[in-house]
Amino acid sequence: MLKIKSLFFFVILLLLLTDTFYSQQFDWKALRFAPSAARHDDMHFITPDLGWIVNSSGQIYKTSDGGKNWTKQFQSSVYFRSLKFADSLRGWAGTIDEDKVLYHTNDGGLNWNLITNIPDPKPKRICGLAVPNDSVIYGSGAFDGPAIIIKSTDGGQTWESIDMSQYAGNLIDIYFLNSDSGFVVGGTPAKQILFDTKPIVLFTGDGGKTWEVRYSGNNVGEWGWKIVFPTKNISYVSLENLNEARIIKTIDGGNTWSEIPVNDLSDLEGIGFYSENIGWVAARQEEKITLDGGITWQQTDIGEQINRFQFFGDTLAYAAGVTIYKLTKSVVTDITDMKIINKNFFLLQNYPNPFNPSTNITFSLPNSANVRLKIYNGLGQSVKVLLNEFMHSGKHTVPWDGKDENGNIVSSGFYIYRIDAGNNAQSKMMILLK
Repeated sequence: MLKIKSLFFFVILLLLLTDTFYSQQFDWKALRFAPSAARHDDMHFITPDLGWIVNSSGQIYKTSDGGKNWTKQFQSSVYFRSLKFADSLRGWAGTIDEDKVLYHTNDGGLNWNLITNIPDPKPKRICGLAVPNDSVIYGSGAFDGPAIIIKSTDGGQTWESIDMSQYAGNLIDIYFLNSDSGFVVGGTPAKQILFDTKPIVLFTGDGGKTWEVRYSGNNVGEWGWKIVFPTKNISYVSLENLNEARIIKTIDGGNTWSEIPVNDLSDLEGIGFYSENIGWVAARQEEKITLDGGITWQQTDIGEQINRFQFFGDTLAYAAGVTIYKLTKSVVTDITDMKIINKNFFLLQNYPNPFNPSTNITFSLPNSANVRLKIYNGLGQSVKVLLNEFMHSGKHTVPWDGKDENGNIVSSGFYIYRIDAGNNAQSKMMILLK
């Protein structure tokens, strides 16, 4: 009993220390000379230094030095909601003004021209844009209906409109993995848009000719707002409503989705993940960070009105809100014991993670040693000993079937696996998600 209590406090201390470490590492700063507005709804950086932002004041700005300096390239009376570039010259900016829904530049933003050849049914607004390659562009809207997707396959020379009213009442964000396969999020058909809406995620594998419902929620007055893919198979969608905050998550490329609550947050919109487990969500006035794929959340401080995140690896990120915020701290992604780890000794993140029903744990030994590999639950209680034997040097993989010592299937949640091998020890967190 004493050992279990000691282990419990050790695990909790380890997690608390790790959380504190992460909080200190993720230090967002408002860029000193970035413009201010009621809200910068979108941005797109094509390199860590070169990017554009759009805002509610009808302005488009450009930076070429990572946000140190900004040049205003365009001023109008519209409200810009979305932005995407194909390269350093060609870009598109969507608005929520019915008569002027989409602008285009061919010269890096020096000139912006209104696109006037979108056929009926014309969207009232372009809330989301996706540019999977040099030729193909998609746009989605509107947050208050009707649900329409526009598409170009010739770099924006000509357009087609796709009526999505049989699937959705409103559409907001859109994301394409390639020219044909992509997702759009919004809400199901409703008599009163937003008030009666239920969240929906739609998928196409043929460039928008046909669509499948991949997620349909049951909460009335809720809709999908932003969709992000930190990895090929893992995606998160922020669900906006005026009450309890929620996101949804997939770990199988969008085939199935699970709901994840975000405690003490409402009117959730912005979402961004730089890895499968570490990410942020933003409401109008506050933000949360998760280090474990959404299982737990901590209060954090980025800025105000955050609507879009963009990441470059794990050391650089931008967030767009009332101004532009930048994260440049390097981070460490492992939960590691305080023992010194031999440079040839390592414990990899289990794969898949999250998992259901089984996963694999891989480690490498620099020398032959007695090895103990053990699973603990979130309370620090022993769940199962996977290994307790002498092993030779080299790389080893051990499966875990999600069962305890008695052969019982364990419940969903986060678990810690710890390896002790000679003078080396390391711990990592994994998630069983059913």
